[in-house]
Formats: sequence, C-alpha cells, structure tokens
Amino acid sequence: MKIHDRGILPDSNLYFHTHSSQAKNMYFYPLCTGHYFCDETYVVDRQSYDSFLLIYVCRGTGFVEQNGRRLPLDKGAVAFVDCYRPHLYYAKSGWEIYWVHFDGVLARPYFEAATRNGIVLNPQNSYNMEHIIGKIYDRYHGEKKVSEAVMSKYITDLLTELILCANQVVTPEGQSNIIDETLSYISENADKSLTLEHLAKRASLSPFYFTRVFKKETGFTPHEYIIHVRLELAKFLLKTTNARIKEVAFRSGFNNESNFCTCFKKATGTTPLEFRESRE
Repeated sequence: MKIHDRGILPDSNLYFHTHSSQAKNMYFYPLCTGHYFCDETYVVDRQSYDSFLLIYVCRGTGFVEQNGRRLPLDKGAVAFVDCYRPHLYYAKSGWEIYWVHFDGVLARPYFEAATRNGIVLNPQNSYNMEHIIGKIYDRYHGEKKVSEAVMSKYITDLLTELILCANQVVTPEGQSNIIDETLSYISENADKSLTLEHLAKRASLSPFYFTRVFKKETGFTPHEYIIHVRLELAKFLLKTTNARIKEVAFRSGFNNESNFCTCFKKATGTTPLEFRESRE
C-alpha cells in the first residue's frame, strides 16, 4: 500500500501481515514491512510499538536514538531497535531503507545477543543483509503466497548475520591492519570532522571495542591521537604560511579559534602566535 506521511516519497510501499496463533507460538513473524524512499523531513518518534525493528540502509544518511544514545545510520548499516521502549529514528539526507517490524518467542534473546555492542551494526557482508530483508519485502510486494515458516527462516537468517557481526573476533594481526589504516585515514582527513562513531564504523567495530583496540595499538585514545595530528598540522602551517591564527585553526580541523589556542598551549606551553614568532 502507498503511504502519504511526511517525508516519505511516492515510490515507497508498506505491507502488513496478520500472523496466525501457530506463528506467535513457534516462529519469528513479521508484523509489517516496507521499502521507503525518504527526504530529510522523515522522522519516527514513538514511545512504543510492540515489536522489534530491523532497518537496513540502502542509500543516504540518518540517525537512530534509543537509551540516550544517538547513532548514525548510513549506507550498509543495520539498526536493531527494541520498539517496546521509546525510540526515535530519522533521515538526515535522502534515505532509502528496507525495514521489517517482527516479533517471536525468541526475539528478545536474539536482540540482546546481537546488540551487546550497540543497536547499530555494520555487517561485513552488507549485500547478504539487503538480499534477505529484500526477499521478505518482495514476498508482499510481489503478491506472492506468504509462508509463515519461510518468513521465520528469513528473519532467523537476518538475526544470525547480526549475531555473527556482534561476535566478530579481530585477530592481533587484523587489529594492527585496522589501526594502521585508521591512522592513515586520520592523517589524510585531519581537517575534517572525525567522530569516534565514524572511525569505528569504518573499522566495522563497536565504538567501545574500537577505542580499546586503538589505545592498545597506539597508546592513545582516538580523540587524543586526532588532537595530536591536528596540532602537528597546525605547527606546520604556522611555520610555513602567513595564514591568520583563526584560519590555521580551521585548516587544522579545530572548530573554533579559542579551542585551538587552548589545546595548542596545553600541548606546547606556548600560544600559536608565540610559536610562530619564535620560529627560526
């Protein structure tokens, strides 16, 4: 069926499923599923909707909020939301998503196992996730016969992928490779916004585990290392250009001149201007 809610574009579709008593007692079962194309005005803010929700992002950027945390939800990512509790999700830019509300007798244990590192996951095989959740949607969209046992299998496959993602083990060699790549990325993008969530997502790790691995490999937290790289860049600019202090701050990735000067003096014992004037 077509939807006419705010932020949902015309090509979007939504389908509901009425489950049997057998499905409720035995299976994972969908309540509704959809394929949405959204603009930046799309937002869902609920106190509860008795089910669990999987959102797979095909394109664009959005956010999901639950339990006091705001997490980015970008292409290839999956949000696993406990809709029995207050939750909020919304598009930041043009957003294309597949989603399915589901439940079942084992839904909560699966949820707890899959989300122990957070409700946003980044499966290494994102194509497989899109393929499976797309098959759930296509059963309704194509007006095919819907078997509750098959639907339960598809949902189980999705949940298995998410648990494997949550349990992924990074070997010491793999940790070094991940951190080496991250260090290069930080150096190349020191003037841009570098959040912990963004860096952890690039490494396909939870922010908590990524921070732990990063500090083990480098001796710094991600934030400490980013500040170090930005200060080294600022020193270079102060020595080699006549750019104003404010411009140096922004070109080094600091969001304002005051914050830059405070960090610079704390690290070097001098102000940026003193550092520039003392150079040989």
